[in-house]
Amino acid sequence: MARKEEPFHAPFKKLKGVKITPGKKDTPPPEPARQKQPPAPPDDHEIFASAMRGVTPLGNDRVVPEPADRKDVVDSVRESVRRQDQEVIDTLKALVRGAAHFDITCTGEYLEGHTIPLDPKTMAKLKAGELTVQGHLDLHGYTRQAAEQVLVSFILSSHALGHRVVLIIHGRGLKSSRGPVLKEQLVRWLTTGSLSHLVLAFSSARPCDGGTGALYVLLKKRPKKSKWNRPG
Repeated sequence: MARKEEPFHAPFKKLKGVKITPGKKDTPPPEPARQKQPPAPPDDHEIFASAMRGVTPLGNDRVVPEPADRKDVVDSVRESVRRQDQEVIDTLKALVRGAAHFDITCTGEYLEGHTIPLDPKTMAKLKAGELTVQGHLDLHGYTRQAAEQVLVSFILSSHALGHRVVLIIHGRGLKSSRGPVLKEQLVRWLTTGSLSHLVLAFSSARPCDGGTGALYVLLKKRPKKSKWNRPG
């Protein structure tokens, strides 16, 4: 009997006799190994705890002051008030005697003052608010001592910048049991001491700028620098 010829192309010949179990699922490939994440850097709390490890805290070394005598406190406050009142009285006496070089007029809450002499037209423009305000200072919330310091600094810097008119907001003192104390002190600060040679005039502001709770202040002109040419 002749042998049956095999086909030239038989790709599945080697699979003859291989049995496949029905229902058996192929095994999935293994998952790739995960890379380990670097540890998170320590936060501020951990750094501080590490630095303080082994440190023994000290006991409380705060010195508790003895309670102050109420009588001494009251006497100190009264003396401070007395000195302030005396300073205002001395200033007003100097104005009455003519010892001061300012002419001050006070009508009710309205206040104005100027050096002697001063051009009446300039004073009229200041009172009418016709001169441009180039800077302002609000003294609300300041103590007497702090208000004086910030005022001196403000006037000196304004004059150095060449400003002629500034606005000082002092309040009307309606909520104070002692009245407009800061307003009275402001007049003394502007007319005596280190500021008196920089101030030409002042007047209560227009209602739109604060009314009798504020002052327009006219400063002297800053002296011009002398022209000096270097020799060639």
